[in-house]
Amino acid sequence: MTHHRIDFFEKIAPYYDLILDILTIELYSKFLRRAIEILNPKKGEKILDLCSGTGRVASWIAGAVGTKGGVVGMDLAKRMVEVAMGRYGNLGNLIFQQKDVTQPWDYENYFDGIFNSFGLHEIPEEKRLGVLKKSCLALKEGGRMVIVDFNPQISGLGKTILFIFFKLFEKGNLNFFSFNQKEMLREVGFKKVKTFPVLSGLFQITIAHHKAICPSSLRKKFLYRPEGVPPLKK
Repeated sequence: MTHHRIDFFEKIAPYYDLILDILTIELYSKFLRRAIEILNPKKGEKILDLCSGTGRVASWIAGAVGTKGGVVGMDLAKRMVEVAMGRYGNLGNLIFQQKDVTQPWDYENYFDGIFNSFGLHEIPEEKRLGVLKKSCLALKEGGRMVIVDFNPQISGLGKTILFIFFKLFEKGNLNFFSFNQKEMLREVGFKKVKTFPVLSGLFQITIAHHKAICPSSLRKKFLYRPEGVPPLKK
């Protein structure tokens, strides 16, 4: 993510959810709730909200997993994390971390599920694969990852519409159209990748299941446990 985009999210953080709900006539929040239904968080599970923003989705998931479960929210923007902690910091099963998700994580074989909404296209092109690899390593066997984002493989009129939108508002992320999400997910160790198109295919919800064992060559390269916020209790 460029410094310009980070600065944008820092400034808009307190109003982010409200603006999107107004602009989309609350379709945005309904879209996210549908994606959570596909993730299907269960009581007692541990879930990572990757690029968690204001923490709204993380709070919904925290309610689903209950007091015996737990949710970790990660986001790069300091102000987003501050807003999230201010709104939902009182929830005992939810913690937030300000973290560059392209850097090494301190979790391995830990989460039952990972949720990412409109964050993957913001990650620099050369680092997207690495983030998916870290996600694979962080999931337990049989875990799943749900990705909510624009559809990078869209064609026809839909592609033209998205291309114009990206040119106007997401110019630095135009490379997302060349990102083969399904292929990359399978490459890092996911299987049973299924996609649900939304709004004529402009957006999509993808669910990918963790293979029994992530490729061993990934573990040494991408596993690192720095000091910092301790993981949720097992």
